[in-house]
Amino acid sequence: MKATITGSLAVLAALVSAGSVLAHHSLANFDQTKAIRVKGTVVRFHKINPHSFVYVEEKTADGQTRRWAGEGPGVLHLDRNGIGEDFLKPGDEVEMCGYAHKENVIWQIVTPNADRRTPNLSGRLLAVELLVMPDGRELSWEDYGKHHCFPPGYRDMHSK
Repeated sequence: MKATITGSLAVLAALVSAGSVLAHHSLANFDQTKAIRVKGTVVRFHKINPHSFVYVEEKTADGQTRRWAGEGPGVLHLDRNGIGEDFLKPGDEVEMCGYAHKENVIWQIVTPNADRRTPNLSGRLLAVELLVMPDGRELSWEDYGKHHCFPPGYRDMHSK
């Protein structure tokens, strides 16, 4: 009887988490009709689950500073590709290309109380598809299947 209950609970947990995983990867709340390119300076790279974040400050044409929170792959994906905590450092110049949230969402990751030296950061949420590194290398950062950040004719496993 115990085994049946334990097995049933395991199946239920798998089904519930599968639905939330699919929901959390939806781009429905992002404007997928056009890609936004952001060039700026890395403020912080957060290697966390379920998505990493790159906080970048961009200088606008009018001299103002705008901060973006670029959403990227989770820890397992980064680890598989040999990407550590020091992958992007404050001061690095990068370019992100991706899709902005339709509601102009500001994303914030709160620093644990134990580390008061590190300020909390926030920025406009951007689902990043392409990350251009300081040395010019282009990385397919998170694959949303839209590919508006890549040249015409770009194909991968998601292309039809």
